[in-house]
Amino acid sequence: MSRIRIVPVMVSLLVAFSLLFGGWEMYAKFGLVRPLEEQLKADPAVTQVESVVDGADRTLKITVKPVDDLQSTYENLQTVAEQSLGSSVKLELVDTRGEDLKKEYQTIQPILYSGIANGAFPQMIQDAEKTASHDGTQAKISMNDQYIFVALQKNGRFLYEVLPYHEQTAYSLLQGGTAL
Repeated sequence: MSRIRIVPVMVSLLVAFSLLFGGWEMYAKFGLVRPLEEQLKADPAVTQVESVVDGADRTLKITVKPVDDLQSTYENLQTVAEQSLGSSVKLELVDTRGEDLKKEYQTIQPILYSGIANGAFPQMIQDAEKTASHDGTQAKISMNDQYIFVALQKNGRFLYEVLPYHEQTAYSLLQGGTAL
């Protein structure tokens, strides 16, 4: 007889937990993530938004079109995302980089990291843009109080990188750590 009571209790608990978990997932998806994705897609530079949740880490993969000003575009997207999900959200820009732009970016990386490490930002920007332009690549590098924005364009393709430049992050970048 005690067995008959345990089965209904366990089934009731399973149903209750399923409803609670399902309700939370629906709220997170339809109450937070989907409206944020729609708000981000309203930006003319955005073509697609994918939300990736890995435990407590939230990353938004945002596919963008070519833009004139990467810094202002990123700052606008970051503001919208942080208003919805808080400051712990990470943005990852998806671009149309090809092998030639990857190689070009690898060429200017030492200049960028050296400039970050030494704090010689105006010279870093000038040297990186000059180096990239030798083979016809259009380069625009700018910065704000947190990030360095690298935009490279060539042959209809574009590469966008957003690098943090605080000393601790710069050191981990130089040591092979990950950023963003």
